Amino acid sequence: MKRVLILLLALCTLVAFAACNKTPDLEVTEPLFTTEAPETDPPEETTDLEEETEPPEETTEEDEAIAVATPLDPTALNKEELIDYYNAAVNAVREARPAYSKTEVLKVNDFKTSILGGAADSLISGVVKKAMPGDPDYSARKKGEDNTDHFFILQPVSAVRAGDVKSISAKKEGSNYVISITMGSEVNPEKGGASRYSRVFQIQTRRDVLDNLAENGLTGEVNNCTLTYRDGFVKITVNEQGRIIRASTGFFVDVEGKKMKIAFFNPDITAYQQSNWEYTNFVY
Repeated sequence: MKRVLILLLALCTLVAFAACNKTPDLEVTEPLFTTEAPETDPPEETTDLEEETEPPEETTEEDEAIAVATPLDPTALNKEELIDYYNAAVNAVREARPAYSKTEVLKVNDFKTSILGGAADSLISGVVKKAMPGDPDYSARKKGEDNTDHFFILQPVSAVRAGDVKSISAKKEGSNYVISITMGSEVNPEKGGASRYSRVFQIQTRRDVLDNLAENGLTGEVNNCTLTYRDGFVKITVNEQGRIIRASTGFFVDVEGKKMKIAFFNPDITAYQQSNWEYTNFVY
């Protein structure tokens, strides 16, 4: 009996000992404290060098009036760029309205008619010479005076195109630059920038010439009249600021009229005129 009790007691002791050495499973629950960081906006990206924007510089009317093509060395420009430089220089004269002097340095007239000699030829010759394209105003311009109809190469807005000119070149003379333009020929050019010569010069059309002839008693039909401009040239000298300080220009004009009418005659006429002008003493 004692042995049975001793065995039961030993068995209970063994069970109790095993229970003490067993590690209970721990139930995972939410932590009491959180270490989650508060939400914040992502930092803005920055660069070491931020572009600073400045308001555009204000330009005055005077600044715009003397604005010229850039760069200021026209000898480094190609043909299209040089044309733009030329247009800007001419338009600056229109806007700035400087003082300058104008002279006609050459005028050559030649006249032929189908009527042989005598007083009739002299009469017709005088009429034709009066009607030929030209500019009788050679007075000097004062600073600020309008020069649109006085500066002969000047159009309301100079808009010469690269295809209008036969050649254009630039060379340096001292501290200045000389830009030279040569033209080919054009038959019956029209005004208003509709033709090559009218984009370079102020011209007269064959209608203008016939109207001038009619005022002096010689009439004709437009379709019987041919007006040819040829060998035109422009040479401008600009300073380092791109302002024109000297200019010379000129061209030939050929006129041919068939079956004209004057008094009892119906002559065919041919005439040509060469005119050259110079502009000097510019004061801006």
